[in-house]
Amino acid sequence: MGIRSYLAGWREFTFARASRTAVFDAMFRAGIPLRHERTRGETTSVRIREEDVRGASLVLASLGIEAEIGERHGLPAALAFCRERPGIPLGLLLLAVWLRYSGGLVWDIRIEGNTKTPEAAIVSQLADLGFGIGTHWRETDFDQLHADYVAAQNDIAWLSVYMDGTVARVQVRELWADGARGDRTHTGANVVAGECGVIEEVNVFEGTAAVRAGDVIRPGEVAISGVIEKKDGGFRWEYAAGEVWASVPVPLSVEIPLERVERRPTGVEKTSFSLKIFKKSIKLSGNYGFDPATYDKIDTIGRICLPDGTPLPVWVEKTVWRETGTETVTLTADDAEAEARAQMRQLVREETEGGVLLEKSFRGSLRDGVWRLDGLLTVSRQIGVTREFAVEDEKS
Repeated sequence: MGIRSYLAGWREFTFARASRTAVFDAMFRAGIPLRHERTRGETTSVRIREEDVRGASLVLASLGIEAEIGERHGLPAALAFCRERPGIPLGLLLLAVWLRYSGGLVWDIRIEGNTKTPEAAIVSQLADLGFGIGTHWRETDFDQLHADYVAAQNDIAWLSVYMDGTVARVQVRELWADGARGDRTHTGANVVAGECGVIEEVNVFEGTAAVRAGDVIRPGEVAISGVIEKKDGGFRWEYAAGEVWASVPVPLSVEIPLERVERRPTGVEKTSFSLKIFKKSIKLSGNYGFDPATYDKIDTIGRICLPDGTPLPVWVEKTVWRETGTETVTLTADDAEAEARAQMRQLVREETEGGVLLEKSFRGSLRDGVWRLDGLLTVSRQIGVTREFAVEDEKS
């Protein structure tokens, strides 16, 4: 059907296939055009404009042919549908207004050029400066934003934000590994021990070693000094840097009671949903009257994207409340020992990460209904920690 038929509206007539010739002849003589003929099994369907429906019905009645007349289609049907549901045109109007308004807001932030600084940290810092998703970007002084960002942290040397439609594209240039030091004209540093241990090796990058292999060092004691004595008896200052490797004693302990009270899920769950648009949250469901103390809360959030993957400034927040109850659990001594050893293995992995395990010893005991496992590790690891100090006037 053409534009005229859509504007005027149309209906579908369905009648017996055997009556096709008689129907077409009669409609031709009556000047009623038929369109979109379809044959399905023993029936034939045609489309007739709304303005010809009454005439077509009279023609069929004069022939004694029964026909099924379908629902009205086209613009009149659409208008009638909207009149019966006034919320639809109102919603479309509000959507148009919202799209026009939101065109001046930031819908998404995309970071480019960062290799060391996490995107989340950059987005968070921008938010602290008043720029984020939902910000009126036309009211933003981007030059001031760039300057404030660089001044507020020590990881990014240069930052630029420009708008690509409603997407804020953030280009950054990071400082080099040692760039965060900046101007050290009036700042010196020592490398001190962060833990107690026996020195194995000192690798000095700047400064001078204050200990040697075999020395026992305690937390806070200087391992690499930034105070350098000159031949004339004077001093100069450096920003000491280096690695201090030591064998460190690490005591560990795990206790597993044979009887304990645990919280376990009962199988009862309650779910609530919220819709977040820019910075506004709208609660969609889940107004439960229950004691949150007896439930575990699990929050998830998902961002809505267009079919092409473009993210929208809209998130669906889901909260699942899982009811829990208390239950007394009794373990055998063997079960408690197995659990203690499993926890001890995890502690050993954590304590030896980044180092080398040199020695280990364990001792278990059962006393007063508690299975206790004590361990002592000797771990070789880097214990040097930088401690800065102010230099009022560096003497040459």
